[in-house]
Amino acid sequence: MINVYAWPPVGVTGRSWQLVQPVARVRSGLTGREQIQTSQRARRMVALDVSALARETAERQSVGGGYMEMLGELLAGGVNAVRLTSWAPNKPWGGAPDYQWLSVGLSAVAVTSAGMGAWQVSGLPPRYPLLQPGERFTVGGVVWRAVNNAVASDLGVAVIRVNGATIGTGPLVLGAQETAVFRPEAIPTGKQTPGADWSYSWTFREVFADEVGGFVEVDPWT
Repeated sequence: MINVYAWPPVGVTGRSWQLVQPVARVRSGLTGREQIQTSQRARRMVALDVSALARETAERQSVGGGYMEMLGELLAGGVNAVRLTSWAPNKPWGGAPDYQWLSVGLSAVAVTSAGMGAWQVSGLPPRYPLLQPGERFTVGGVVWRAVNNAVASDLGVAVIRVNGATIGTGPLVLGAQETAVFRPEAIPTGKQTPGADWSYSWTFREVFADEVGGFVEVDPWT
């Protein structure tokens, strides 16, 4: 088992969250034909740039650098891990999706659209912009990401295309987030400069519980 530390309350100045699918390429020596197939399970990859000075406390300024130094120490060179939570890709920095009354009472039905799995939602205001590409939502507790710009028709029906097969029906909840456990690719070193901010650049790779014998969740920051 490994320790999984909560992410500290620091100011993030740059970020990315991607699902990466490793593939294997095999080329026939006789025909030259190339075959590509998945070789391992997909993993999330996250990059974060953290400001040393952006987050202040009532007692003291400039705590971001200290949090980053201690997180690097606790991760022990990548033996331990950190838990991270996703964000809305199309919203202003620090902004939260505003779904108003759409946060409750909607349901989604599995359909096929443009040859892809999709969820159909009815009872919306005409031309209502339901979801933008990349935004997360849940149906029956399962997290999905919208592929298309899902806008209701004149009849109040929207179709949300997703990357995967859909089945059945379930309650729709907007503004969902993913959470996962990550090990750092390397422990960054912040180069402190006089009279100016400096940053720590992290890259993380998802790790699964069955690979390490389980997780022990630790929050040393509160």
